[in-house]
Amino acid sequence: MKNPWLAALVTLLVSVSGFCADDQPRTMIHVIVQLSGTDIPEGSFAGKPKTLWRATNSYCRSDEEPDPAQGIHLSVIMNEPDSWLLDLANNRAKHMVDPGPTFNCRLPIFAFSMELLKSKVGGLEYGHELEFFQKNGAKQVDGPKLDSFKANYYELALDGMVLELVERVDIHVPILIALLQGQKITQFRYLLWEDQIPFKADLFAKPVGVKMEEVK
Repeated sequence: MKNPWLAALVTLLVSVSGFCADDQPRTMIHVIVQLSGTDIPEGSFAGKPKTLWRATNSYCRSDEEPDPAQGIHLSVIMNEPDSWLLDLANNRAKHMVDPGPTFNCRLPIFAFSMELLKSKVGGLEYGHELEFFQKNGAKQVDGPKLDSFKANYYELALDGMVLELVERVDIHVPILIALLQGQKITQFRYLLWEDQIPFKADLFAKPVGVKMEEVK
């Protein structure tokens, strides 16, 4: 895996066209995911849970756990057109301004490289998982029966890769998303999914008490 600071910066710099509303939203989505896979060593930093928030396409946030090995603790805050890449361990932040003309924050799921982000798979984002699979013509496939709830299984081939989605049927939310590249598998398990929770503007506010660097 790449240095997480650089990976977050790559994600932040990816732009996409979209509509930005002037009024603050009333609700937001709160998600906690955990990464595992062929190239993810058990117990590694990459496998620690990550927390995300999304409100429409104007407000996005991604918080990582502290990384003692690299001495960083990253948070990416997007309040279009402003974005901040924050290192809580060192009280420093990078501020960027989306030049427009349209503004739309992104939370790509498989953001491990610029090549992957530029592929069709890079269009798969937190908060739009089911919509992405449906829009791209995913097929429903058989999967194991679960004891606690009913699940639907979907498969989608894109750019020589295969995406898989497991949906919890009763509340229509993802519980697992996987990317298959040959013999390699990378997957995110959803530890928490909450939607329609009250919007909290302070989660997307400009960081204070940090050394700020302006990125042109």
